[in-house]
Amino acid sequence: MKPPAWRLERDVYRHFTEIQTRYRDEDMLRHVNNMAVAGYHDEARNRFSRVYFKLAGDITGTRIVTVETRVNFLAEVFHPDTVEVGSGILKIGGASYEIGQALFQKGKCVGLCTAVFVRATRSRGTAPLPDNLRAALETFRLRAPEGVGEA
Repeated sequence: MKPPAWRLERDVYRHFTEIQTRYRDEDMLRHVNNMAVAGYHDEARNRFSRVYFKLAGDITGTRIVTVETRVNFLAEVFHPDTVEVGSGILKIGGASYEIGQALFQKGKCVGLCTAVFVRATRSRGTAPLPDNLRAALETFRLRAPEGVGEA
């Protein structure tokens, strides 16, 4: 499925992580391999999560698990260079939320990632997101620019 065009725009993202490409990420074709690109999204998502968890304050006993990750490879990523990963919250549900990310190199969007997280219970069920976490997530909510559909 083709992502909405506004997701490729740097200005819609609320948090950025800069990551240095690594020699070991380069393949025989002299570009960064797709697994490494997915790893850049994962690293940025981890750093972003620390920010909104800290903002949420006490969430003792809250267990958040990843249930889905989708990566769209839009263009080649090259080494040696840095990439920037923009992150934000696409959706907030009752027990889940969705992080949207865009990977930029030299100002161009070269990849997108969407990851879904759920608050899990010890009995393998789900539970509502705590209000303080929900409020922290809302501060990073991604919105389509004026006049553009949300999609």
